[in-house]
Amino acid sequence: MEPINVLLVEDDPGDAGIVHYTLKDSGAAHQLKWVESLAAMTTALEDFSPDIILLDLNLPDSTGIATVEAVRTRLTDVPTVVLTGHDDVDFALQTLEAGAQDYIVKGDIDASNLLRAIRYAISRAQMEKRLLLSEERMSAAIEGGNLGIWEWRMESDVLILCDRWLSRLGYTQGDLAVTQNRQWWHAQVHPLDAPDIERAIQAHGTGAAPTYQCEFRMRHRDGHWVWIFESGHIVERNAEGRPMRMVGVQQNITERKRLEEKLTELATLDTLTGLPNRRIFIETAAREYGHLLRRPDYSVGVLMLDIDHFKRVNDTYGHAAGDEVLRVFANTLTDELRVSDVLGRLGGEEFAVVLPDTDLAGATRAAEKLRCAIEAMRVPLEDGTLLRITVSIGATLMYPGDHRPDGALVRADKGLYLAKNSGRNRVCVHLHDAQPSDMPEED
Repeated sequence: MEPINVLLVEDDPGDAGIVHYTLKDSGAAHQLKWVESLAAMTTALEDFSPDIILLDLNLPDSTGIATVEAVRTRLTDVPTVVLTGHDDVDFALQTLEAGAQDYIVKGDIDASNLLRAIRYAISRAQMEKRLLLSEERMSAAIEGGNLGIWEWRMESDVLILCDRWLSRLGYTQGDLAVTQNRQWWHAQVHPLDAPDIERAIQAHGTGAAPTYQCEFRMRHRDGHWVWIFESGHIVERNAEGRPMRMVGVQQNITERKRLEEKLTELATLDTLTGLPNRRIFIETAAREYGHLLRRPDYSVGVLMLDIDHFKRVNDTYGHAAGDEVLRVFANTLTDELRVSDVLGRLGGEEFAVVLPDTDLAGATRAAEKLRCAIEAMRVPLEDGTLLRITVSIGATLMYPGDHRPDGALVRADKGLYLAKNSGRNRVCVHLHDAQPSDMPEED
């Protein structure tokens, strides 16, 4: 594997040293170049081509979100991961909106987190580039006429399809005389997409849209679905203005759709566990907070979970074993939760759960159920070791007076802090305007 060229823009020598030794400990092949300002970064780029930029926001010649914007303006194709001392959800979202691929809180940096963030950012940037290239190719194909052509004679409902059009679906003109009617064509369209096509045709037919355009799926001859982009316009109407003939073109956009789906997955899911990432989890929490504000009889439980002594697992068994622990941990939690519950990975070994329509008693029961399941769980390692882990959990409820959806996460985190400092492997509750307390023992 080619070494990763890492450009670190950080004015604090201590923080730069942490990144240097963390990357070194990760074992990943890399070349690190460290500069202390945006001006120095510009000079460094004359003889160094980075694959990734690790960016501190507070530099001698730039501060805050403007730092991200300046780097993204200068280097549009190089992914940026922000290193920040702010463990603040709103601030983190601002950095992502400014163009950063990811962010890491400096106090949470370890080899596994840093390397995963770097690889994720590079992978997503490459996916975006491929998607852009796919869209440019599609535009060029449309402009150059490299498309399947069709004609629909609407009065007789005859559909004339060119060879290229039929080849998209695995057919030739000699296969089916029956294809020369729209009923056959309609039968190949995915049932969920058929209403979209009819609405688009109707909008163009009534003059509400200047052209007919639609993206939809059609069944290939061998059974799989092909994504189609279709565009057309009415070229003939009768004396009463009724559409008589429509012509158009068709493009296979299956690869573009696949890239869009993959990019969406990268943007919303944690690549290691497959769980919602921090951003999507916070959005889910915000939706539940909205439900709470609209329904006074509604309650929402929130749990914060952290694997006990996870650093010891990485140090003793290696980061591959740590990754396996995270995967098994996530799967075990998923199996124990309801379909309506939302589990997310916030970063590192920290996870959170939103429990819709759940009061405090239900939240504490759910937390204890998860704690017991993790305590009983065993993680098989490559050397045959069956690794046992435990989890500490903080539990709370959302309140209308929180003013923001992550207020409950702050309280749950305080409960988690108490659980850690009370011996770990336990559930602690932290309520609004109340002191943290151990969960009462159940009979």
